[in-house]
Amino acid sequence: MADIGERFGYACISAFFGAVLGVACWWLYGLAHSLSYDGPGLDPVLRHWVVWLASGFFLLGFIMGARAGEVLGDLWNAVFHFEFEQTPGASARLVCSLGVMAMLIAAIWFGAPA
Repeated sequence: MADIGERFGYACISAFFGAVLGVACWWLYGLAHSLSYDGPGLDPVLRHWVVWLASGFFLLGFIMGARAGEVLGDLWNAVFHFEFEQTPGASARLVCSLGVMAMLIAAIWFGAPA
């Protein structure tokens, strides 16, 4: 079990990166600069985005410790995937599709009479 100082350190680090995420979300969704979002701005007040995300991740970092970084990383990953309109398994589906096509071509190539 981590002591209170270590948990507070994780909480401060999580709050900092949560605030950075708040600025990014404010710019993307609050000001409607997102590549994938086509509606009006959600909440254009920067303070709301930064304070709520920073305080939420401060609490998460205090409770979860080092594991809060995984949640932050997953959230950043979700924002990037949303912006580039990718599903998390899109690259895996592409590789599987190419593999299936290669097997079909090989089966036709080697199975056809000469």
